[in-house]
Amino acid sequence: MTMAKLSGLLAGVLATLALAAPARAEQPGQPHTYVVLIGIGKYQDPQIKPRPFAEDDAKALYQLLTDKKYLGVPADNVKLLLGAPDPAVKGSEKATRENILKALTWVGEQARPRDLVIIGYFGEGGPLGKSGDRRCYFAVDSTFANRDKDAVAADDIGEALKKLKAEHVCSFVDVNFKGFDPKDQKVPEPNLGTAPYKEFIGDDETDEHAPLTGHVVFLATNGLSSSLDLKEKGHGIFAEVLLDGLKGGADGADKVEGNEADGFVTVDELTAYLDKQLPELARKFGGTKEEKQQHVFVLGGEGTHYVLTTNPDKVVASIRNIEKFEGLVKSGKVPEKFAAEGTLLLGRMPRLEAQRNLRKEYQKLADGAISLDTFEANRTKILDSTKMTDREAAAWADKLIRATRIIRENYVKDLKQGELVAWAVRGLYRAVEEKVPEELDKKLKEAVNEDDEGKLRAVAAEGRKLLGHREDLDKSKDHLHRDLDLALKRMCRHLDPYTTYIDPEEKQRFDADIGGQFTGIGIQIRKDAATDYLLVVSPIKNSPAYKGGLQAGDLVTQVIRPVDSEGRPINPPQVLETKGLPLNDAVKNILGKEDTPIKLIVQREGVDKPLEIELRRARIEVESVLGIKRKADDSWDYMIDPQSKIGYVRLTSFSRNSFRDLDEVVKDLRQQGMKGFILDLRFDPGGLLTAAWKISDLFLPDKAKIVEIRPRVGASTWFRGQPKTVQMTDFPMVVLVNGYSASASEIVSAALQDNGRAVVVGERSYGKGSVQNIYENFEGGDLKFTTATFWRPSGKNLNKATAGKNGGPGNDDDVWGVTPDRVVKLERKEREDLAEHQHELEVIRPKGKPMKDTGFEDRQLNDALKYLREQIKTASR
Repeated sequence: MTMAKLSGLLAGVLATLALAAPARAEQPGQPHTYVVLIGIGKYQDPQIKPRPFAEDDAKALYQLLTDKKYLGVPADNVKLLLGAPDPAVKGSEKATRENILKALTWVGEQARPRDLVIIGYFGEGGPLGKSGDRRCYFAVDSTFANRDKDAVAADDIGEALKKLKAEHVCSFVDVNFKGFDPKDQKVPEPNLGTAPYKEFIGDDETDEHAPLTGHVVFLATNGLSSSLDLKEKGHGIFAEVLLDGLKGGADGADKVEGNEADGFVTVDELTAYLDKQLPELARKFGGTKEEKQQHVFVLGGEGTHYVLTTNPDKVVASIRNIEKFEGLVKSGKVPEKFAAEGTLLLGRMPRLEAQRNLRKEYQKLADGAISLDTFEANRTKILDSTKMTDREAAAWADKLIRATRIIRENYVKDLKQGELVAWAVRGLYRAVEEKVPEELDKKLKEAVNEDDEGKLRAVAAEGRKLLGHREDLDKSKDHLHRDLDLALKRMCRHLDPYTTYIDPEEKQRFDADIGGQFTGIGIQIRKDAATDYLLVVSPIKNSPAYKGGLQAGDLVTQVIRPVDSEGRPINPPQVLETKGLPLNDAVKNILGKEDTPIKLIVQREGVDKPLEIELRRARIEVESVLGIKRKADDSWDYMIDPQSKIGYVRLTSFSRNSFRDLDEVVKDLRQQGMKGFILDLRFDPGGLLTAAWKISDLFLPDKAKIVEIRPRVGASTWFRGQPKTVQMTDFPMVVLVNGYSASASEIVSAALQDNGRAVVVGERSYGKGSVQNIYENFEGGDLKFTTATFWRPSGKNLNKATAGKNGGPGNDDDVWGVTPDRVVKLERKEREDLAEHQHELEVIRPKGKPMKDTGFEDRQLNDALKYLREQIKTASR
C-alpha cells in the first residue's frame, strides 16, 4: 500500500473518529498539530548542572514527530529550542528565556480547539525565592543566583499558554527542580503545591482547581529527583522509553483487558507503556537505589484518550480490515446498518470492554471466520450486557432532579430547572467523550424551558439509559455514584467558580481544611535540596516542636515512631530515614493522634552529634494575627513605629479565633498610646463571615452598616455594628489590600472605607462577593452553591463574577471589589518579593540568628505609614 493511499485512508478513518492525526495536518478545516520542544544539555552558569542527553532527547523527539510514518507534523508547525542550535535541523533556535517564552506564546495563539499540541521540556530547574513555593525552568542563559529574573518561571509558562484553546494538549517534562549545585547555601526544595504543573495541565479556576479537559503531562520523575541517563542508549531513560512507545511500542499496551494493537498510540496506551517499561529499564541500568526506583508520573483530567502517533507496523493491518469489511457491505453480504459501527470499531481500539469485544466480532466477520447470523447473535448478546433497566435509569434521574431542585430553590440567581438538567446530561456525555444522540439532543434543547419535573425526569433517565452500564460510569471503590458525580460537577461549572459538587473522596479533604486545626508536632518542613533530609523551615509558636527545641534550619534525618498514627504500639519502633522519603510520606508519618509520642533525630549546624528530640503530638492552632516582626521571646511586635505610635497587624485569614486575638492586640496597643493603626489584609483569602463582621465592628461606631447580604429569594440582611462600651474610633487607620485580598477581606476593607473609618492603600481587591452554603451528605458528598451576594454599605457591588453588563464576569471598568483610596501598584516580581518577605517574617529563628536584611522595600506599607504620620502630625497641631 502506498503512503499516499494510506494517508487518504487514514484521513477518512480518523475524520470519523474526530482525532488529530498524521497526513492530514494541513488539510483545510481539519485539526492541525503544533509542537514545541526544548532541550538544554549545558548551561552557561556552571552552578546549574548539565544534562548530557537533553538535547539529543529533544532532537530525537523532533525527528519522530515530523516523520510521516508516525505523525508527520510540518516543520513550520514545530519549534525546536536547544542549548546550541543544530545546523542539521532547519529552524532550530537557541533555548534562551526570550525564545522559550516566544515559542510557547506562539503555540498558545496558533492552536485551535480541535488541534493537537505537544510540548517537551528536557533540562534542569530550581526553586524561586527563599520559601521555595514557586518553581522555575532554567534557560540556557539563566543563572542560579539571578534565577528569579533570568529563568523561566512556572507562572511565565502558564501566562504564555493562557490563550491556548486546544483541548488535546500533551506535555513531556524531564526536569529536575534540584538541578543545581547549592554550594554553601541552604536552599529549600520547591513546593509542587496542591495543583502541581498547572502551567501545562491548566487550572479550571474552580475551587477544585481541576486540570483543563484534554490536558495531560508525562513526568520523568516527580520533579524532585534526577532522571537516569542511559549512556548505552545515548538518551535519558525517560526519552528512551517515550520514543519507543510513540514509535508503536505502546500500541495495545493499555492495561484494560482485551486491548490489542490497532495502529494508533493513545495517551492511555502510552501511560501504560511507560508505567511498565521505564521501571524495568531503571532496575536494569540504575546504579543507586533512587535510580532503580525511578518511575513515571502522569497528571491530567478528563478527555485524555486521544491519539498521539501511529504505529506503522500495525496501521496497515487496521486499514486492510476496514477495506475487507467495507467490501462485504458493498457486496450486500453485510447489511448497511452495520457499516458505520463496524468502520468505527475496526478503525481504532475502543476504551470500553464491551466495545472491545464487539470489535473482535467485527474482525471475525471481516475475516470470514463467522457467519452473519452468528455475528448478529453475538452482537446482540454483547449489547444486552451493557443495557441499563428503566428502573435503574429512573433512580439515577430522581437523584439528579433532587439536586437540581435544591440548587434552583437556593441559588443566588433565578435558574431554569430544565437548563440545569440539560447541562448535567450533556456534561455526563462530554465527561465520557460520547456524542449526544441526535434525538436526545433535540429533547434536551426542548427541556431547557421545561418546568415539569416529570418530563425532565424522563429526559434525564433516557440520557442515562442510552449510555448504559460501562466501567467509566459504574460504581467504583472511590465513587459511590461516579455517573452522578460527573453529571453534577459538569452542571455546576455553568454557574460560578464557587458552586460545585464535592464528591465523597473530596469531602474528606474539605472537612479537614475547614476545621482550621490539625494534630501534629507543629513544624513547617520541606526537603533540603543539598542533603535530601527534611529541613525545618520554622516551628509553630507554642507547639510541641517549639517547646521541644526544634529550630529553623534543623535537618531531620530520622523519624522514629513507637506508635502508629492511631496510637497503636509498634514493636520494635519504626525507624524512617528521611533521605529518599517523599515529603508527603514524611508528613503522614509525623502527623498522628493527639498525645501520642514521636522521636526525631536532628542534625544542627554547629552541633557535632545528632540530637534526639522526643515530642508528644498535640492539637495545633495556626497564628492568623501577625505583627511587624518577632520579639526576642518569639511573640509578635505590633508597634511598627514606636515614635509616632503606629500599630500594625497582618491578618492571614478570618478563622474562628481571629477576632479574639485581634481584639486583644488592639486593646494592648491602645494602652501603649497608639495614635494610628494599619490593618494589612494583603494575600488574605478570607474565611468566616462572622469573623469579618466582628472585626469590622471592632473599629466602627454602634449601628454602622457593615455588609448587606442579598439572596435571590427573601429579604436582604444587614450586618451592623453592635453596642460597645469601648469605642475604637479615635485613631486614624489604613487598610492594605491587593489582588489576593478576597471575600471576608473585602467585607472589612469596604465597610471601613465606606464608613469613612479607614483609608485603603494598595491595589484593587480580588472581587469575591458571594456567599456559599453547603447542602451536606447529598449521596455521600456535599452540594456547595452560591446563595447570595455581599454588598458594600454604599450599596456598590463587590462581586466580580457577576459585575458585567449582562451578568457575566466584570472587567476593569466595572464596579466590583475594593478600589484603594491611594493606589500603589506593584510589578509581579515586586509582589512576589513581598509575599516572600512576609513569609520570612513569620519564621521563628534560632537565638542569635536574626533575619537577613535583603533590602526589600514595601512601598505600599511605606505609603500607609506616610499617610498616618501626616494625619498624626496634623492632629497634634
